[in-house]
Amino acid sequence: MLKTSFLVVAILAGLGAFLVTHLKVADKITTLKVDLATATDERNAAVEAEAKASKEARAAKEEAEQKQKELAETQSNLEAATSRATTQERRANDAERQLNETRGSLTEAQRDLAAWRALGRPVDQIERDLETLRKTAALNVQLVETNKDLKIHLDETRRRLQAYEGERELPPELPAKLKGKVIAVDPKWDFVVINVGSAHSFGDDRRLVERGELLVSRHGRLVAKLRVTSVSATNAIANVLPEWKQADVMEDDDVLPAPSPIR
Repeated sequence: MLKTSFLVVAILAGLGAFLVTHLKVADKITTLKVDLATATDERNAAVEAEAKASKEARAAKEEAEQKQKELAETQSNLEAATSRATTQERRANDAERQLNETRGSLTEAQRDLAAWRALGRPVDQIERDLETLRKTAALNVQLVETNKDLKIHLDETRRRLQAYEGERELPPELPAKLKGKVIAVDPKWDFVVINVGSAHSFGDDRRLVERGELLVSRHGRLVAKLRVTSVSATNAIANVLPEWKQADVMEDDDVLPAPSPIR
């Protein structure tokens, strides 16, 4: 009987301990469920917040890119507008300068017109006078050249006349600044070729002509005296005068006019 009582007490004690443990575990499970639900809600909220933040970040990035694109377009438009403004300003300055030049030309033309009117002669008459003046100037140039030729012929005629009147024909006067070189020598026939002709000018109206007399020198010493027998545009042929020959004439000897005799 005593053993049975102890058994009952033991069973009751075990049941009590089981109940106490069960209650504690139930409370723990309930707490864990609550914590799990809370954590789940917080995780869902965090996910939603992250999604929202990501969406807002993408929107902000797209907005920033759009603003950057609009800024670039604005900058490009500004540069284009500035370039057009600069071009227009340059055109305006050019137009203003041309206008001022035109005004200056107009003023000068008006002044010239007033001067022409002050002469009391019609413009067409003045144009005819200017044309006549130009023709006269051209004719004057021709006359000057003709006078040069006539002077040459006159000098030639005067020399021929003096030859008839005097004992011998005087040589013609040659240009005082005439200078040349012997370019060929014929020792057999004693004549030379020089590099001076009728086309060469020496500062006056005179030219090298036939019967002109020349001196030949070498290193500053007299070599011979020449008398011109033929003259072309670029060269001349001259005979060596025997009575004046000091040495044989050689190529590259210097040639200059002989002093003119007293007339």
